[in-house]
Amino acid sequence: MRITSRVSQADIAKRAGVTQAAVSLILRDKATSIPEETRRRVLDVARELGYRADPLARRLATGRSQLLGVFTYERVFTTRHGGWYHPFLLGIEEAAERAGQDLLLFTSAATSGPIRSIYADGENKLRLVDAAILLGRDEIPAELEQLVAEDYPFVFIGKRFLRGGREVPNVAPGYAAASYVLGGRLILLGHRRITYVGSNPDLPATGDRLHGLRTAIPEITAEIVPLDRITPSFVDDLLERQVSAVVVEGATYAEALRAAAGKRGLRVPEDLSVAVAGVAEDEDTVGFWSGFDIPGRRIGEVAVQRLMERLDGGPATTDTIDCAERQGKSVMEARP
Repeated sequence: MRITSRVSQADIAKRAGVTQAAVSLILRDKATSIPEETRRRVLDVARELGYRADPLARRLATGRSQLLGVFTYERVFTTRHGGWYHPFLLGIEEAAERAGQDLLLFTSAATSGPIRSIYADGENKLRLVDAAILLGRDEIPAELEQLVAEDYPFVFIGKRFLRGGREVPNVAPGYAAASYVLGGRLILLGHRRITYVGSNPDLPATGDRLHGLRTAIPEITAEIVPLDRITPSFVDDLLERQVSAVVVEGATYAEALRAAAGKRGLRVPEDLSVAVAGVAEDEDTVGFWSGFDIPGRRIGEVAVQRLMERLDGGPATTDTIDCAERQGKSVMEARP
């Protein structure tokens, strides 16, 4: 294997007959006062010589590594293809590529349990990259406080708040508005006894869902239960209370509810309408579940855009991305 030395800007300057300063300006696309003929000659020489920018030198010159981090408080890669996080990661990857950024995935910052820590070794691991996107349901609130105090540029996927109610930079699905529309749809279908089923009442996403639903259906009830409590007995209790429609927090709960109903010889939606307040793009490929979609891919794209704006001196922002309605097949008109 033949080893060749790295082509330098000085080599390009010598071949093109210009100064090294002019080469630097042209390669950084800052050559506003240099004639177009000279600019083209320099670029042609650079291609001919196989010039590649030295990333370390570029970082020293600009203070930027061209690296964005993706930090996850929990595992995001499942044993099956797709899953909840896949669309978000896909959007992040595509937007980063368009922005000319590489991605660094942080996976080894584990503490004593399954939840990872940004400050596991006492230092901010995210300092390895220019800015970072954070994902996960079980974040460590004190770490978000510290990141804000350090003025470190980050964006959380999903709403998160500091003590005192201040919202951290985030890009989140529009759960409240979509849930309001979903609640109105169930009312138009004649449902009056409706309940919401979810897992964690403290998540901002749960609060947004319930806010939208309660605005449309003031009398809606809420059942906060773990997934393993969705059993045939749970279905029996719903029917004894004459519940005709259930809104669940995600497709996993919907599948569990359908399975539990099936063990009683009941069907969705003929015997019980089930709507999903947020289906990830890879979760329901056959389009059975009614409710609304979570635009994970778009959220990932916007998160990268906001990070790039922040790195260019823009403010920390929060964004809400609209969720599209899903017609599906899992709700129908209420029985008289």
